[in-house]
Amino acid sequence: MSAKPPSLSIVIPVYNEERRITVFLQSVIDYLLRKKFSCEIVVVDDGSRDRTIAVTESLLNEKLPGTYRILKLPTNRGKGAAVREGMLQAKGDYIFFLDADGSTSIQEIDSFMSKISPGIDIYIATRTIKHKAPQKRKIFGYGYIFLANLLLGLRVVDITCGFKCYSRESARKIFPLQALNNWSFDAEDIFIARKHGYEIMGIPVHWQHVGESKVKVFKNIIVCAVDLFKIRYNNAKGLYS
Repeated sequence: MSAKPPSLSIVIPVYNEERRITVFLQSVIDYLLRKKFSCEIVVVDDGSRDRTIAVTESLLNEKLPGTYRILKLPTNRGKGAAVREGMLQAKGDYIFFLDADGSTSIQEIDSFMSKISPGIDIYIATRTIKHKAPQKRKIFGYGYIFLANLLLGLRVVDITCGFKCYSRESARKIFPLQALNNWSFDAEDIFIARKHGYEIMGIPVHWQHVGESKVKVFKNIIVCAVDLFKIRYNNAKGLYS
């Protein structure tokens, strides 16, 4: 008799995504209806000021009633805060978080599920096949990954791709210790995972650049660089123990 497949949670942080959330959610719905996973969708709203939640509720209630939850942060606190909230409240054996821009297709879950094993705790997408992206985004992205690996000893090929999967046990340990709410949370969480001995596997995925990014590249160069030193400082203070 084959083992029962693990239950999944899909955490989707959103902020003012009214214009593109329908297309993305429809792809998630179509995928889950075909696969028939035991799965919950956890949408975390980071203080949206548009109709993101109204659109989300309407679509999910029509297509996947009873399989989703919507968590609302009272104010806009940052993507890291939204991801942390969703990861801590998700109930699946394995918990994915996905960017709502659809730059990495929901179909890539297939690649992850084929690699799931008891010896691996965290699975992170590595963007090995890329479509064109603005040159400044590439420079910032590669530079940040290099610097984070250098300063924090992360030993990973990709850090910021918004498509990752944590075992429930590792999520319960890592995310309560996360202190950063901005775009640096990915590096912080991987650092905490390494500190506590969790095994990490990179999974190659197809990725494409999607316009209307909320990342302000030049502003984030400074902020994220400072945050890498902040992670080291927090570690020295014992915040990640």
